[in-house]
Order: sequence, then structure tokens, then C-alpha cells
Amino acid sequence: MYTLEELKNYCERCRKCPLHATRNRLVFGDGDQKADIFFIGEGPGYYEDQSGRTFVGKAGVLLEKAIEGIGMSREDVYIGNIVKCRPPGNRNPS
Repeated sequence: MYTLEELKNYCERCRKCPLHATRNRLVFGDGDQKADIFFIGEGPGYYEDQSGRTFVGKAGVLLEKAIEGIGMSREDVYIGNIVKCRPPGNRNPS
């Protein structure tokens, strides 16, 4: 079994698809690694690619409001993406 840190390090070195060549930063995930709730998106957008954090643009604001609506904070959940690198032009990942 791998830790999330080990998986993140693996993803940092991954060259199995061309997305690594155009990303600014790997967007792995953040939050409580032992959380009962895990939100997962398709892939990082522009702001996520710039910051290296998940859901920081408009979608992030909306997600944080939804999380607060259930009486929790962003730090209480884990947030990640299926694809860890932003596809060029924000196209659908392939």
C-alpha cells in the first residue's frame, strides 16, 4: 500500500502521457488525508495549474460554500482530481 505522499512523488516524475510537458505544476490534491468525504474533479484548470492546489478558481469558491453548507471546512475534507496535470487549452483529457 502506498501513502498519498508516495503517490504524489510518483506523479511528479510520471511521463506516461504528454500532459506533464505542458503543466506548470502538478495538482495532486489537498486536505485531510483521513477525511470521510473526498471530492474529486476531472482535472485542474488554469488557476489550479498556476497554484498547484485543487479547486481554487470559481469552482473552488462554489465548492467551499457547499462544504460550509454541510457544517465543514475545506480542511475537513480531501479534494483531488482524476487527472493531475492541466490539459492544454483546458481541453478534455485524453
